[in-house]
Amino acid sequence: MANEQNLSDQEIVRREKVNKLIKLGIEPFGQRFERTHLSSKLREEFGDKSHEELDKASHQVTIAGRIMMIRDMGKVAFLTLQDLGGKIQVYLRKDVVGEEVFTNVFKQSDIGDIIGVSGTIMRTRTGELSVRATTYTHLTKAFKPLPEKFHGLTDVEERYRRRYLDLIMNEEAKRCALLRPKIIRSIQRYMDGQGFVEVETPVLQAILGGANARPFITHHNTLDMDFYLRIATELPLKRLIVGGLEKVY
Repeated sequence: MANEQNLSDQEIVRREKVNKLIKLGIEPFGQRFERTHLSSKLREEFGDKSHEELDKASHQVTIAGRIMMIRDMGKVAFLTLQDLGGKIQVYLRKDVVGEEVFTNVFKQSDIGDIIGVSGTIMRTRTGELSVRATTYTHLTKAFKPLPEKFHGLTDVEERYRRRYLDLIMNEEAKRCALLRPKIIRSIQRYMDGQGFVEVETPVLQAILGGANARPFITHHNTLDMDFYLRIATELPLKRLIVGGLEKVY
């Protein structure tokens, strides 16, 4: 654990909360938790339902995600939970989840923590689709606070060096990360349908190639040789065609 002299006040408080969870017999850094829905699935299934329809049907769901916002009003709290599908609001009542859970578990939660919630789907007075929690489960404690929510992660250097944090704070970054493999799969399906064969060419090569581009050079210790990071895959692909594969990508 880091020297407390180098920790911020928030980080010190979060470590104290970890100790409180351990004393309660709660694993602060993860346990198995089964969820039934992502937030996107909830919006897809119940987004067009009215307040009355949701209350009458009493749909039971279980979700899990990272806390992105907390509004604690004493005996009632509203949380914004973020998962792979997006964000969903959670409505938490002390008299429903129980005083012990509300006071000892929920009160140890911070923005950035990962939690699990079971409950029913509802719509608030403002029309926000929410989960009315009946159980609240701590899953993972976040030691470090997230960037300030209004400005987010704006430093470009920080964004590229800490991609995981960029994915948490930047919806567009996460959208691109999820969209990229779909585009690649679409291209692969098209090429496969045209009779092409997907191949893998060497990443490192002993012969420098790639026109006038400046190569990245590394030393292979076992072979005691310098290798170059590939710039173009033209020659390996042509060799495969000579070998009879005919259509490759």
